[in-house]
Amino acid sequence: MKKLIALVGLLLLYVSGFGQTDQTGTFGIRGGIGTDISGGLAYGLGFNYRLQSSMEMGLVVFGGKSTETSDNGFNLYEETTKIFVLGAQANWLFSHRPDEAKLFFIAGTGLAFMNVDWEERSDTDTSLGTPLPNGGSMQSESGSGGGAIFDIGLGHTFKSPFDLRFEVPIIVPFGYENVGVIPTFIFTAGYRFVKK
Repeated sequence: MKKLIALVGLLLLYVSGFGQTDQTGTFGIRGGIGTDISGGLAYGLGFNYRLQSSMEMGLVVFGGKSTETSDNGFNLYEETTKIFVLGAQANWLFSHRPDEAKLFFIAGTGLAFMNVDWEERSDTDTSLGTPLPNGGSMQSESGSGGGAIFDIGLGHTFKSPFDLRFEVPIIVPFGYENVGVIPTFIFTAGYRFVKK
């Protein structure tokens, strides 16, 4: 955890220093909503700095809640996952021309601090662990730790500081027994603060 915070701090110092020497760099902000693979609600927010025409770096926030049901032929199960992600991410922008109206492609990766709450419950299965008041049982896992973000997407510029993106951030938590890879689908709008 301390190492991850130190890494994010070093990234911010690097981006700040780069901005003082590269007068072509610009800051941007973006936000949006979407879903995950099970149909739950997801949201995202980002602050980035464009290092060059083909690369940007910055801080990203993801969050979401999803519920998934399954059965084994005898019992019905409900799994709920809540996740909050704060990360440092680099995006490579292919065919990105902010002064033209055109499509571009996005590929990114980063490291993140994550807080995950996972719960599975069944009203009929008593073998999950903690008994429920009206029968059945539940099990849960909560905690904070590190993880990775992998991002691909498609965007469109509009000959203006605005752009739209459809992105697929894939969140990979480290060290959780019951929480694996979390693919999300998010539509975002962004604005870049162009220097006068």
